[in-house]
Amino acid sequence: MPPRNLLVIALTVVISLACYSAASKNKYANLFAEAMEVIDQQSLRQVSRERLFVSAMEGMLTDLDEHSMYISGEMFQVFDEDMRQEFGGVGMYVEMDPRTKNLVVLAPMPGTPAFDAGMKAGDQVLTIDGVETNTSDRRDAIKLLRGPIGEKVELKIERGQQELTKMLSRAVIAVPSVLGDFRSRNGDWQFVVKDTPRVGYIRLTQFGEKSAIEIREALRGIGGEIDGLVLDLRNNSGGLLDVAVQICDMFLPTDLPIVRTLGRGKVVLEERFSSSALELNPAVPICVLVNRNSASASEIVAGCLQDHRRAIVIGEQTWGKGTVQNVIPIQRGESALKLTTASYWRPSGKSIDRNDEISKQTKTWGVQPDQGFEIELTEQQLFDNMRQRNLNDLRGLLSPEESELIDQIRVYTPRDEESPDEVPGPDDAANPTGADKAAPSVDRALQRAVDYIKSLLERDQVAA
Repeated sequence: MPPRNLLVIALTVVISLACYSAASKNKYANLFAEAMEVIDQQSLRQVSRERLFVSAMEGMLTDLDEHSMYISGEMFQVFDEDMRQEFGGVGMYVEMDPRTKNLVVLAPMPGTPAFDAGMKAGDQVLTIDGVETNTSDRRDAIKLLRGPIGEKVELKIERGQQELTKMLSRAVIAVPSVLGDFRSRNGDWQFVVKDTPRVGYIRLTQFGEKSAIEIREALRGIGGEIDGLVLDLRNNSGGLLDVAVQICDMFLPTDLPIVRTLGRGKVVLEERFSSSALELNPAVPICVLVNRNSASASEIVAGCLQDHRRAIVIGEQTWGKGTVQNVIPIQRGESALKLTTASYWRPSGKSIDRNDEISKQTKTWGVQPDQGFEIELTEQQLFDNMRQRNLNDLRGLLSPEESELIDQIRVYTPRDEESPDEVPGPDDAANPTGADKAAPSVDRALQRAVDYIKSLLERDQVAA
């Protein structure tokens, strides 16, 4: 047979195989398109094709696991802002006033457009670019405040008997993930326990892109002259795995395992070890505070430091989320798949995930407090602690007169609980909430940590 004929036959075979492969892949895509067409034309209820597509994506990922999800449009933008710890906005804490139904300013953030424009605690925001706030819920009102950096937004406000118009230019609003125990008079966080300044205190609200840098700066700001450190991971639902590893690295000597990730079939994908990034004297004791809402990256840090006996864990059993989600942009970056791609395991070899078969049998998922350091809380006590903390955070930005005004507005109301799998996003800057004047609740976990550090110091003094 002539070589030319052989070449033609070979090319025909290759093309046929390619067409078969493409047809096989397009089989379900064609079926999906056909189903959408039928629904669009014959369904009693008319739903946009975009909504049908989103529902289909969500349904497909639901069959995988509870954490995999399709992140579309606006939701993807919010997720991205959470991880980057910044957004375009005006920079003020806000809530809905239950008396007037208007958006009310709790406090402007120093150095933001709201602060520079003279916004004050108690200002009633009547309209945002002409849209009345008393016809919106808080989230919708906040969407109006946010937008492209540099664009202007017009606010009509009521202050006492005055009506004022404020024109603000949106700017980059940074959302810190590392907070202290209290603020100084100029609004800066102080990373020591207020009544026990020899004990350092760092509260991490999420594991965002800048969290490791923020913790490093906080540790260097505290300095080495402390008797102990409290790392507060309560209500921290997680974030970036790499950031959790970097934070563990700051407290461990070299070459200790931090976390191991396993893929499909429990094949080891990666094991991460500590390097030489130590930021705290190994002789300084650490207490890690956790509760039922501490999840994911929080559990990696708490579990790692506990396994290496570098920290005492105080509080409640954590949530138990031991899987890794990769965020994979699709549709030219306009949306993404948040896809579970691996599980992670503590240095001791224990599983963190509550859905692991052994975890289900033993009920020992997540991270357990060290023996003798359990702090069990009711839902009411958990809420009271959060409320008191948020009230204190807000009052650090206000004068006594402004604090009294906010108390009178009675804007502090409970918010719906958020799933520990969701990284809580800032509103127009983290939205503290609470309740109208209530008796201060005792932070039992923090007090237990301080007492433990003091007891170690007293023991060392006696031994000396």
